[in-house]
Amino acid sequence: MLRTLAIAWAQLMHQKVQTAVTILGIAFTTALLFMQIGFRIGLLESSTQLPASFQSDIVLISKSSTSFLVAVPFSDRRLGQVLAFEEVEAITPVYVTMTSVKRLEEQPRFMSSIQVIGFPLTENTIDLPGLGENLDKLRGDNRFLLDGRSRSELGTLIDEVNNHGRVNTEIMTAGFERKKIDIVGLFDMGASAFYNGNLITSETNFVETFGLGQGEIVAGLVHVKPGVDIPDLVSRIQAYIPDDMKVMSKRDLLKEDKTYIESSSPMGIVFLFAMIFSIIIGIVILYQVLFQNISRFTKEYATLKAIGYSQRFLMEIVLEQVFVFAVLGYIPGFIVSCFVYNALSEVTKMKFLMSFNIALFVFLLICVICGVSGFIATNKLKDANPVDVFS
Repeated sequence: MLRTLAIAWAQLMHQKVQTAVTILGIAFTTALLFMQIGFRIGLLESSTQLPASFQSDIVLISKSSTSFLVAVPFSDRRLGQVLAFEEVEAITPVYVTMTSVKRLEEQPRFMSSIQVIGFPLTENTIDLPGLGENLDKLRGDNRFLLDGRSRSELGTLIDEVNNHGRVNTEIMTAGFERKKIDIVGLFDMGASAFYNGNLITSETNFVETFGLGQGEIVAGLVHVKPGVDIPDLVSRIQAYIPDDMKVMSKRDLLKEDKTYIESSSPMGIVFLFAMIFSIIIGIVILYQVLFQNISRFTKEYATLKAIGYSQRFLMEIVLEQVFVFAVLGYIPGFIVSCFVYNALSEVTKMKFLMSFNIALFVFLLICVICGVSGFIATNKLKDANPVDVFS
């Protein structure tokens, strides 16, 4: 092991420029993979922030809903039927719609694609930073909380709330009518690929503002008593209520949403193909470099064969070079990606988080890419014929 590693390292140091170029190529591939995986994770996590914040074990949505992201409203009578189970402690309706909010610039411009969430003002409904301490501020007409991590187009509104505690603006309601509202506080949630920010208000104010039918909700949260077998209760509730509803655990709801985004949304499919092509590009780049490196040392490899070293010994030299490339190329790619993640998170207000799992996954992926490239490139070692050395 040490003997082959010493030879591998000596070859790398002999071709310093080629080694540096290879490391840069691996760093580029690493950063490319981090970007594709980061985009995918950012899309999934940002798009499922609302259901992920639900403080309930079980969620009801309409069976007509492909996922919570495209939820179809249903009557809250279905949610009331769940109270027939003694394991159920409480139920909470959740309303969601989209609107436009007027910006504070002189021109009467509206910012589109703002998600509005309404629910009874109880603390065990949604868990988001800044929400709990501001719930009491919503007890009044036309009062809303604004997402402090909305995109920059709403920055003037956020600044006004930070500086003065509230701001008056307008939103677009059903029928494209304008209605004045008071933004009385901030909470943190973040934008997604589908909307630029969020507003939260009370159930009563939501219904009055948007002219929706009382009781037409998009989700029902079922809070259960401690120690309840959630899968068993989900099955019994599903069998009890009409089959126009889907009864799911919170974990299954999030899984369904992420599956929908990955397999059905155009952006999810694009990111998947981008990641596949990034892997292919990485394999091709490293294969070309290793192939050229082996070609330069064909006579040296032939000499080793001539004095009795096996083909396997030569392959170990190449594969150890590959491992060195993987480690040295991964480090700068990781560092650059951390800065890019922070920049993207700040600009897009989406979740780009460099977690240990992502870092480990990309490192293993880089090792696999390098290993495959190295294994393919070792076929060139067959051309190292000892006869050629003395011809």
